[in-house]
Amino acid sequence: MLNSVDSGRRLMLRAAVYPLAAVAVLALAFLFVGPKYAIGAAASGLAVVAGGWISARMALGGGVQAAGSAMMRLILAMLLKWVLVIAVFAIGLVWVKLPALPLFAGLAVGMMFQVLALARR
Repeated sequence: MLNSVDSGRRLMLRAAVYPLAAVAVLALAFLFVGPKYAIGAAASGLAVVAGGWISARMALGGGVQAAGSAMMRLILAMLLKWVLVIAVFAIGLVWVKLPALPLFAGLAVGMMFQVLALARR
């Protein structure tokens, strides 16, 4: 029988692998349009996956804590994830001049598959 630590690790791994595979498929599809499109989809999708993984490690890695401390870790983890995602999106759009459509598509696909991976039992 698995303990809660192994179960949490498997959940974090599943929440990272499913969206990573979906983002890879999306980037390959955008490769037919052009390399900048594929890079844009991959960059924003990978930012969602990396942000989710870092957020999960930060939020769930503290062990047993008081309610206030646990809530603060969850809020800070979510904030860190969205700062990372928005920073990659802004850098890709403004500095690297990647097309907006694949940036939005990578963001949407990464988030959608992350939620689906966490909802699956």
